[in-house]
Amino acid sequence: MTNDPHLARPPEIIDLRRLHLRRPKLSDASDVFEWASDPEVARYADWPISTSLVSVQERLRARRHEWESGEEFHWMMTVPPDDRAIGGIACTISGRAAEFGFLVARRLWRNGYATEAACAIVDWIFSVRSVGRLSATCDAENLASARVLEKAGLTREAILQRAIVRPNLSPEPRDAFMYSKVRGQRSPA
Repeated sequence: MTNDPHLARPPEIIDLRRLHLRRPKLSDASDVFEWASDPEVARYADWPISTSLVSVQERLRARRHEWESGEEFHWMMTVPPDDRAIGGIACTISGRAAEFGFLVARRLWRNGYATEAACAIVDWIFSVRSVGRLSATCDAENLASARVLEKAGLTREAILQRAIVRPNLSPEPRDAFMYSKVRGQRSPA
């Protein structure tokens, strides 16, 4: 999904109440490998579990081009004052639609970091005037991610049957929840 990078200029740094979101750096590789190689973190991912530091370094190198081309925007989550990557969040914008996803290191689950980062990205996406719809999917068994999406103001609109392969679970497509938020739509109470 390519996008004109001049239409959506994402902030390179987003300072939040407890988190700092920033563009990835090659020096993040060992921190990213820690959680991208964790079977529990990668369980519901739509990419295979990371098996080498080299593969993580290659992905981090690609992030710069993706950002500059407007193809995909990635941020690392860090907890100040430490600058170590504890998770990641990314989004794509294509025309009037955007999509995003996130993950957090298992040792920091249940601290609200995914929700805080997701809310910030939702806010930024809807500051881009051309975007009218934001969506995200999660595996139908991934209730923690579903709850994060709901807390970020998205509404479950469908169950996509046998829609997405989760290679760390099965080679067969699995059911997924489709969440969305539309410009002007009120957040659920």
